[in-house]
Amino acid sequence: MVVEKNVPTGVKVISILYYIGAVVGIILGLGLMVGAGLVGSWLSAIGLGMIGAGLFIAAGLISLAMGVLAIFIGRGLWKARLWARVAAIVLSCLGILAIFWFMLHGGNILSDLFVIIVQGIMGGYLWFNTEVKKAFA
Repeated sequence: MVVEKNVPTGVKVISILYYIGAVVGIILGLGLMVGAGLVGSWLSAIGLGMIGAGLFIAAGLISLAMGVLAIFIGRGLWKARLWARVAAIVLSCLGILAIFWFMLHGGNILSDLFVIIVQGIMGGYLWFNTEVKKAFA
């Protein structure tokens, strides 16, 4: 008999956000890979066709992989799997660090602050909330 865990609503909302991010990442990844041929043909006029296409394909594969990873994390959070909670906390921390790096190198301050706040709320909620800790125990 499988016992269903009572997953807090906040965790389910974060799970849905991961699913949305996964769809965006997969669409972006596929678009980058499809667009690689077009970029390659444009850049071939100046002798950079293969490099440009290769960069687009690499970025597309990374985006596609991150989208697939987000599906697994979203599903794991929905089912209260401890590994998914840990992965989401780590990705939130890495996301905050990455945004600080972008801010130091000329990023858009308002959108960067928004991302820091959202990542901080998600990571902090998953890390410190006692109800969440109980659900994932």
